[in-house]
Amino acid sequence: MPLDHSMPHTETVVLTAISELRRIIDSKKIPNALLFTGNPGAGRKQTAFWFAKAVNCASDSHPPCDLCRSCKKIDNRVHPDMILVDLPEKKKVITISQIREMEALTAVKPHEARYRMVLISHAEHMNTQAQNALLKGLEEPAQGTFFILTARDAAALLPTIRSRVRVLQFKPLTGAPLADHLCASFKADPRAAKIAAATAGSDLNLALTLLNIQNTPYPPGDNTLPDTSKPEMDWQAGRAWIMQQLFALISSPTAAKVQTALSLSCRISLDTDRVNPALAIMRTFFRDLCVFRHTPQKIVNLDFFDIFQDIGQQADDRQCLMWMSLLHETEHRLASNSSVRMTMDRFFLHMIQNMRNTTP
Repeated sequence: MPLDHSMPHTETVVLTAISELRRIIDSKKIPNALLFTGNPGAGRKQTAFWFAKAVNCASDSHPPCDLCRSCKKIDNRVHPDMILVDLPEKKKVITISQIREMEALTAVKPHEARYRMVLISHAEHMNTQAQNALLKGLEEPAQGTFFILTARDAAALLPTIRSRVRVLQFKPLTGAPLADHLCASFKADPRAAKIAAATAGSDLNLALTLLNIQNTPYPPGDNTLPDTSKPEMDWQAGRAWIMQQLFALISSPTAAKVQTALSLSCRISLDTDRVNPALAIMRTFFRDLCVFRHTPQKIVNLDFFDIFQDIGQQADDRQCLMWMSLLHETEHRLASNSSVRMTMDRFFLHMIQNMRNTTP
């Protein structure tokens, strides 16, 4: 399967990205460089590794097979020919030194792959020097090597970079198509997938988090042990706990509300990785609380139908909308780097104050 040096320099894909990649695999002509564009959570990085599996798979029948040695090593992120360049921790740019390090790794033949993949994630964060240093590699890659770049928008890259890549736009899946994808690709339970898809919107990574599915690629050769100082959150159990605490916050006596609120705030604020999933769950809770009064069959959290029925009369539309507005304001505060614990405390205490102000 030769690298395809005769491809058009830039191609905006009308078909879905997966369909286009399958066409490339079937054609047995691998482009020098691909650029995956789209919002975070659209599955670009996961698709890059899927494509690398497919072109290196030992099976000739509809690869990837997910069973051969190559597929398994890529799945486990231990394949020596899968090179990942990404933003360094707590840094805002990908530097020329990272590109030079990548070039040194690709100066020799692939260790065992038919096609070595260089994945440059968040490519829009390459500084100008790094982008310029990458140009020759994109145009004349090392033997048996192809590049995949991911970026939110192709326009964020230099025109000279864009002229050397084939662009595939990733349109995020939402609702039923996302749920179907979670079932088909990750063997998720259909009911759980439906709830996760509705909670996550178009964010595939968030949906996977809510389903407790690990899908975070890491650099090959990274033997760092997981950080056990932060216990992993079981998000299916975590969702149930958050929902129950929100129910308790609304239905409990006034004296108990503050303790419940601060307990919720503390749990959510334990580490930054827990904040976005918790906010997404809370968003569906307040949305369902409002919807249930009018069209109960349309709520997202159908597994909590009976409890919504029990508390449905304890909050009117005006309260629900006010709480949703408070949550939206809280998300803005967190996005501007406000203290997580103080911001969450503020939200829940304002919520309690609103309940007191509207008590007959």
